[in-house]
Amino acid sequence: MKISYKDLMDKLGVGYEMGPYETYPWSAYDDARGITCSAEVRVGPEGAEVEAEIQMMYDTPPAGKPPMEQICAITFKPCPLPDWDTYVLRIRGEKFGDDIYNWQEKACNFFRAIAMELQDDIIPDIDDILERELHNRERKGNQSGSGGGKSPKIEAGELLNMKQRGGF
Repeated sequence: MKISYKDLMDKLGVGYEMGPYETYPWSAYDDARGITCSAEVRVGPEGAEVEAEIQMMYDTPPAGKPPMEQICAITFKPCPLPDWDTYVLRIRGEKFGDDIYNWQEKACNFFRAIAMELQDDIIPDIDDILERELHNRERKGNQSGSGGGKSPKIEAGELLNMKQRGGF
């Protein structure tokens, strides 16, 4: 997915072209559950890298969880200018990528879906949005993900009767 810088900002839900060292944040807090979810898009020095990150912070973390959990981290880099591409996608610390069809586009859709819920002051259901935006059933090629078949399935009987049906 190679896109312009403006299109990248639009896909992430920012809506304008950010400059170096700029940050665009979203945040929501649920007092009843003691959970804060935040997302932000950051531009690095000289505008040479863009990062998008989603975090959950717990007032009282569930057993076995740290008080802060990084849900998603996406890194975008220029390739060559003016186009940008998704470089790295991490979900809950696990690197995702080539095994998911169209993962670059889906990563942006996932981030934007979270950001839009936060904009409405809603703590998003991360697993639901993850399933909907990143893990849907689209695949490369056939259902096994190995691309289309190279040999058509033709039975010998069909070839023998081609003259009678107007073939050759």
